Amino acid sequence: MRGNLPARTTTFIGRRAVLAETGALFGRSRLVTLVGTGGVGKTRVAVETGRAMVGDNVFQHGVWLVPLADLKDPALLARTVAAGLRIVDNSPEAGLTRLVESLHDKHLLLILDNCEHLLEAVRHLVHHLLRDCEGLTVLTTSREPLNVYGEHLMRVPPLTVDDDEAMRLFLERAAATGATLTDEDLPEVKALCETLDGLPLAIELAAARLAEMSLSDVLVQLDGHRFELLVGDTHGPAHHETLQKAFEWSAQHCSDEERELWATLSVFPADFDRAAAEAVWGREVLQPLSALVRKSIVVATTSPVTRRTRYRLLDTVAQFGSRLLPDDDVALRRHVRHYSEFLEEATRSWFSPDDSLWMARQHEEWPNIRAAIGHALRTPDLAATGTAMAINVDRTRFPAFAGMIGQIQDLLAAARKVITEPPLRTSLLAHRAWVAQAQGDMSTAIPLMNEARKLPRSPESDVDLVWVEATHLFYVESSPDCVPLYEHLVELCREYSTPGDTYVTELFLTMATCFLLDTEAADKATTALAAQAEHNGVAWSTAWGLWHRGLYELLHGDPALVHPQAVEALRIQLTLGDAWGPAYSLWLLACTCAELGAHDRAARLLGALRSQERVSRMSFAGMGPFHKLLERADRTVRRALGDDYPVIATLGADLRQDQAMEFALEPVPDSERRPAKPTLPGGLTRQEFTIAGLVADGLTSKQIGATLFISPRTADRHVVNIRTKLGLPNRVALAAWHRSATKN
Repeated sequence: MRGNLPARTTTFIGRRAVLAETGALFGRSRLVTLVGTGGVGKTRVAVETGRAMVGDNVFQHGVWLVPLADLKDPALLARTVAAGLRIVDNSPEAGLTRLVESLHDKHLLLILDNCEHLLEAVRHLVHHLLRDCEGLTVLTTSREPLNVYGEHLMRVPPLTVDDDEAMRLFLERAAATGATLTDEDLPEVKALCETLDGLPLAIELAAARLAEMSLSDVLVQLDGHRFELLVGDTHGPAHHETLQKAFEWSAQHCSDEERELWATLSVFPADFDRAAAEAVWGREVLQPLSALVRKSIVVATTSPVTRRTRYRLLDTVAQFGSRLLPDDDVALRRHVRHYSEFLEEATRSWFSPDDSLWMARQHEEWPNIRAAIGHALRTPDLAATGTAMAINVDRTRFPAFAGMIGQIQDLLAAARKVITEPPLRTSLLAHRAWVAQAQGDMSTAIPLMNEARKLPRSPESDVDLVWVEATHLFYVESSPDCVPLYEHLVELCREYSTPGDTYVTELFLTMATCFLLDTEAADKATTALAAQAEHNGVAWSTAWGLWHRGLYELLHGDPALVHPQAVEALRIQLTLGDAWGPAYSLWLLACTCAELGAHDRAARLLGALRSQERVSRMSFAGMGPFHKLLERADRTVRRALGDDYPVIATLGADLRQDQAMEFALEPVPDSERRPAKPTLPGGLTRQEFTIAGLVADGLTSKQIGATLFISPRTADRHVVNIRTKLGLPNRVALAAWHRSATKN
């Protein structure tokens, strides 16, 4: 954890005394709140305070800024803070519990920005974090104190006029508009800054007017006005009127069309693109939107994802705009419809060369998507749309990829409360069950699956339920019966679903075949999956193609061939920013090193894997085939290392996530490798020769299955294939062949 403070885009003017005093307060308290009127610059002071702390290396784990202005639902506060801290949050438990677990041993400064609309929730969160995380320091910005025990207040005053802070700000922002001011204008500049009480936001709005008006005209317009702050109540001090009047004044200088657009854009909880603005407004926005940008009402930025312009309203600007919108129902419904269509397109486009772009776009639009789903679920006639949106989010695999499974759990749980009719409820329950399966949480998944089974289905919901049923057979029962069910599901997906759903089904079909069927079937399936990924050019699936070939070599071939494929799969996953796949690659590498006899390395990887499971809130313990192989690796390494095993495993568990991944990517030293695999008699694979030996020892298929962690049916199928390959009539002949081959 190293921090996430944004880079400066404009110069920071003045505030030296405020910064010094704020920094000094941290010597007396672990909670400092910057309080002051809206638009006074609390956020900028907080960021610059954090920047000073970074420069002085005060906090070992960095300084982290979590903006809360976009957050409307207090129930999502803890998960929003976790996301801002880049904590992988796939937990079914309360978000606050996850936060405390992640931060209890960290030494960092957490900046919570814009808390005034979430006071009770922030108060509760901060109280528990400070109580349970002794290395944590919190800096908040709010229009009101939190009233938490131990809180120290730092009031952020307006910029001073006498020592030129406010004037310098005005002159710099005026220059950005292209206005030319001279020394003769300075008296009017000073008068203007005094009229605006030195409030930075009001000063910047006034400076923006110089693109359209003379300084004298701006000053005349301000004469006699007091601007009211947008606080939503009447309990603030008198000067809270200032910002309100400033925005009213700004609105007076907008056309009717511009004011209408301003009001409409207030429904966006975060930044948006032009297409979204047009969808919500219902018509072309280029001219009025450009005018609002020029007037500093809308902020324009460039998306790092699409390289296109995105727009946002400051929170106070949006609040003022919402007061211009007498009825926001139409705009909110259009907002829901736009992001519903966005998710439909994302679902259709998944598993294409644009995979990475769509994942990044969903991440960029997530605050809007989450808000749209939330509004839809709270609106009775939109609840079905909101549920379909939540399901589509899950179908894109974005929550797993981005480490946000906890958030999709919350949305699906909310939908479950309002959707009662099948087949939509059938699909909803199936998706909620799948999320639990993906985490290895079968105690949650099984009741949901059983409830869904009792409901009527449509062809589309049948796809969802069959998926969960097949995965249950695979993960819980380790039954080869999942293979034909996955094969049936592939056909259902091709007819009723999307290429992405089809591919993921093929991926699990291949995985199950590799674990539960014979060598020939596993070789054929994994080769086909890798070839498909190479043909489609999708990086995410390329990684899984490599991973499956590695799994094949581990289970059926030569473990010495696993490492390069698993490492390349992990490298791709990390490059893509995949928060889910690396755990599987770590699992594969740990099991492989145990099989190769690289016991020290395997112990570290096993320790790192256990830590990764805790971080990602998923567990291989609930995934039968994975768990059995992991248990075998664990026993092998424990036997080899003895009392050293816990010590070495702890070294791996103590690695930061990035350190664990760097270690996993390292080559296995030759000194830790077993000799190359010898050629086995009869052209058998290593696993086949092992099974033949167990037959020679008199073991039944059930006993062989228990020994090798495969099902009795799979063991029996292996025996039949071995006999066929060797041309032997029965198990007695196979036993005799093995004894002879061993002697020779």
